[in-house]
Amino acid sequence: AVFERQQGQFETALSTVATALSKYPKFAKLYMIQGQIHQAQKNYPAARASYAAGMKAVPKDVTLWVLASRLEEADGKSIRARAILDKARLVNPKNDLLWAEAVGVEERAGGAAQAKAMLARGLQECPESGYLWSLAIWAEARPQRKARSVDALKKAQDDPIIICTVARLFWAERKIEKARQWFSRSVSAN
Repeated sequence: AVFERQQGQFETALSTVATALSKYPKFAKLYMIQGQIHQAQKNYPAARASYAAGMKAVPKDVTLWVLASRLEEADGKSIRARAILDKARLVNPKNDLLWAEAVGVEERAGGAAQAKAMLARGLQECPESGYLWSLAIWAEARPQRKARSVDALKKAQDDPIIICTVARLFWAERKIEKARQWFSRSVSAN
């Protein structure tokens, strides 16, 4: 199905996916492929139906929820994107990727204050998430980033994402040797 999609044979790809879904209805990737093909064709109602069927069949797959949210954003319906992510967080609690996506939706909708509030809520629910702490560091103004990175290192000590973020901070300040050391630490951590 992926090969057919890459070759531009969308109808063949969709029939292949439909056959596969009849045999493997709990395989989330098939719903993703089907939805992405419909989305590429600008057939948003069909893509929405594909993602909805996938979220019903495999509710614990976070990527399906994120793709459904991004589809609504692409269709200009950020309110529906927020609602999908809210429901996803109820079904999949303590998932930092869903919180990060919600922060991204708020940022793309132009609400910097809402994005910061969402990030704070996400950090309360997932206090050891390196991904959310990295977002929190970059959300701060430049002078506060160092203090925020110290907080992040205390909360999630050996998280490679945080270590890499600190390395990027050194890199941005042109402290190349320190950046190199922290990048090496990040690689060692993961």
